[in-house]
Amino acid sequence: MKPGTIMNIAVTIGTLLFLMNQAGAQRQMENLDRGMIAINQGNGKVYVGWRMLGTDPDDIAFNLFRSTAGGDPVKLNNQPITESTNFVDNDADMSRSNAYFVRSVLNGKEQEASGRAVLEANPPERQYKSIRLQGSYTPDRVGIADLNGDGIYDYVVKHPRGTIDPGRRRRSPDTYKVEAYNGKTGKFMWRIDLGWNINLGIWFSPMVVYDLDGDGKAEVALKRASYAATFEQANISDNGFVLEGPEYCSVLDGLTGKETARVDWIPRGNISDWGDNVGNRVNRNLIGVAYLDGKRPSLLVMRGTYTIMRIDAYNYIDKQLRKVWSWNGDDENPRVRGQGFHGLHSLDIDEDGRDELIIGAAAIDDNGRCLWNMGLGHPDICYVADVDPARPGLEIFYGFEDRQTSNGFCLAEARTGKIIWGCDHPTRHLHDWGLIGDIDPDIPGMELYAMEKDRSQCWLYSAQGKLLANQDLGGHSPRAFYWTDGPTKVYSPFSYRASSSRIMKYKGAQIAEFPGRIAAISDCMGDWREELVTIAKGEVRIYTTTIPAGTRRVCLMQDYLYRMDVAMQMMGYFYPPQLGGAESDGR
Repeated sequence: MKPGTIMNIAVTIGTLLFLMNQAGAQRQMENLDRGMIAINQGNGKVYVGWRMLGTDPDDIAFNLFRSTAGGDPVKLNNQPITESTNFVDNDADMSRSNAYFVRSVLNGKEQEASGRAVLEANPPERQYKSIRLQGSYTPDRVGIADLNGDGIYDYVVKHPRGTIDPGRRRRSPDTYKVEAYNGKTGKFMWRIDLGWNINLGIWFSPMVVYDLDGDGKAEVALKRASYAATFEQANISDNGFVLEGPEYCSVLDGLTGKETARVDWIPRGNISDWGDNVGNRVNRNLIGVAYLDGKRPSLLVMRGTYTIMRIDAYNYIDKQLRKVWSWNGDDENPRVRGQGFHGLHSLDIDEDGRDELIIGAAAIDDNGRCLWNMGLGHPDICYVADVDPARPGLEIFYGFEDRQTSNGFCLAEARTGKIIWGCDHPTRHLHDWGLIGDIDPDIPGMELYAMEKDRSQCWLYSAQGKLLANQDLGGHSPRAFYWTDGPTKVYSPFSYRASSSRIMKYKGAQIAEFPGRIAAISDCMGDWREELVTIAKGEVRIYTTTIPAGTRRVCLMQDYLYRMDVAMQMMGYFYPPQLGGAESDGR
């Protein structure tokens, strides 16, 4: 049986589970358009891609049309397209403008036309969408969400590039600015300056972009402080950190950037209580989103990773932040300390229709109580995914920074935190965020990779816990993503100092290289393969594949875990998003 047939057989099961999951949980679903893209490949060839949505019936088909220079649309396919959501037009007149759109076909009848992807006359040969910034600066992070409700993802940029880690004390060279850009037109929307009372570093100013009130338009939530226009006006200590003065959780209107709500951030209290007196441990802040009641998104404000751990949960209602609960790991018995990682995963792991929080080597229930605690310390690697499809439920891939005699590299049940398998060798400091993904089509499930901080050792394991290789895949944190066809991922080696991004096949050759460093991975336009959001001086580029695919599946952003992972990419470490399981297997 052909691979495309196998994936399409899963359509019915995948869609049923997808809709059952959405109906049971009652979580809001983004109102996305078809995400049409058209990429000039040269010599009259145009790659066209579009979305399949979770609300589409399994037997949906598509007709693709091209309108040249505003003329009557011409259908490009002979038979309705059922096996994929992409097409290569080999006969486009590139000397004139061309607009592409699809009409879905249900029960033999064409439906309304989608939005259009337009290539102006004589377009450049490039496989990316460009967003030009307001200056020659280089961004640090890029958030992805629909700010204006038009069904097209917009982009929130935080700059400048470069970050101060709380463990390396020095003065901030600049202040953070946050800007929004329209994803359809690329036009600038708004800008704010966080001022000198926010140090230049991701732990000082975590941010999330998400629709918090369910009106179809995303808000921006972030950590702020009282504005200081100059360094001299700020509450800066001798070591360069801001260790006093008010701190806030602020919600901004996604259309205008205007503040609509504000509450106090979790207080610092006595700085030394967090583990040092220089401002390192106390300045480990995170922010996120979860559906704690299974219906509405709640905003999560977090402080503490290595010692004390605290969380405040809020609902954003009528332009106000209303507290749902507060959690303090010291109130648990036994207390929960030092189990955090540099991110957050939110999903329903106990199947009660409400989200739990994977905060590292511990999970917090929807009611603000500890669900389980592994007690192994701080993991630098923490991914939730359907790692081993032969096992029921989701798993967590861990790589621990804390020294371990065994199990420093392990796979655990998401529901219970119980270790399924772990390495039998010692580990000293597994660094950054590893790799997770099905990169080897000959081995069932995902492959898992981690490296010691000093690069002295590295390991690639199978989903079943078999050591496959001690091969360096390109540093501590190569990133795997969908780019070709079928379930196998490619990957990109990563470096903070990289000026370009390579795309590699495992046991294969390099297949592409793009300028700029990857800042986000997301299925934000076109078909179900993922886009690479790269950053360069004065520009954000959204690269898309132009490799034709003979398979189709629902837009990955309509998988709940994946969508939450994308939202959390804006803060902490950048952990590439993962799918939530069976409801996303089809197409």
